[in-house]
Amino acid sequence: MKRITAKAALAALLAAGALCLLPYAISAAYLPEVTRFVILAGTAMSLNLLVGTTGLLSLGQGLFFGLGAYVVAIGTIRYGLSYWSGMALAIVLSVPVSLLSALISLRARHLFFGLLTLAIGQVAFVFVVSSYNLTGGDDGLVGVTLPDWLASGPAQFRFAVIVTVAACVVLLKIVSSPFGAMLGAVRENADRVASLGGNPRRFELAAFVIAGAFGALFGAVLAGVEGSVDPHLFSWVTSAMLLMMIALGGRSVFLGPVLGTLVLEIPRAYVQVHSANADLVVGALVIFCALVFPEGIAPKLVALLAAPLRARRCAPAAVASPQRGVEGQP
Repeated sequence: MKRITAKAALAALLAAGALCLLPYAISAAYLPEVTRFVILAGTAMSLNLLVGTTGLLSLGQGLFFGLGAYVVAIGTIRYGLSYWSGMALAIVLSVPVSLLSALISLRARHLFFGLLTLAIGQVAFVFVVSSYNLTGGDDGLVGVTLPDWLASGPAQFRFAVIVTVAACVVLLKIVSSPFGAMLGAVRENADRVASLGGNPRRFELAAFVIAGAFGALFGAVLAGVEGSVDPHLFSWVTSAMLLMMIALGGRSVFLGPVLGTLVLEIPRAYVQVHSANADLVVGALVIFCALVFPEGIAPKLVALLAAPLRARRCAPAAVASPQRGVEGQP
């Protein structure tokens, strides 16, 4: 079981500091898109707690992403709440919603589990679209109230980076804990865990609630950064896009979803500026990556980087073994 060392914590702080300096290196026109990349990467990381760590193929993470965004928007626009109060309320409300969704979805396994999460998300999507007086219907809501210090683009970017890095550290701590080890055991063989006296359903429920809370957190961050929300956040398209990021990056590597987000979103944003065929190009890219990297890009990179280290470790042993044989001769 891996533990978070001081070296890993320092690396996270250095990464956050380096990212916070990014607004000085790029044009202000690209900053909102880069901020969105950071938020989506964090959301994909939260979903990977279910997909990669626990082995639950959820198609409903858009429900919690949209819930967090809409609770903040409705709270600040309709009821005059502060942004921070709206964010706290979003995380609190995500717990019963995710618990109820998990109790319903976990009655099925594998593909049908995914279909149930998809259906619950679509029910929420229809509710948001049809409740015009509360949610604004198809038009969504505009005008999320933000603190003064969070009104500029660079401040919003740094805020998104800090939240994402902090969430990744917490998720790494969860995955590295005994609880995370049990989630991995449930993924590998839930029946064996049950036969040894464990309760796989409890661990799956807990993972679902944690992932839902983090999804709501990033939805709240997105609402603050963009200042508006729309029903598309609840759509199955959002959930499928997050799954695609995990698949491209690799669910078996902790930071794989971050790499998948970059691989998926950077070409899409670039092509969208120069052509109307962004979806075609992104689709071709996904097909190429799926054929060349069936387990994701990150596992392949890890294997390539680890190969020279293995070769160095094996080389001295290979040289030393004949010498030991000679010395052992009479």
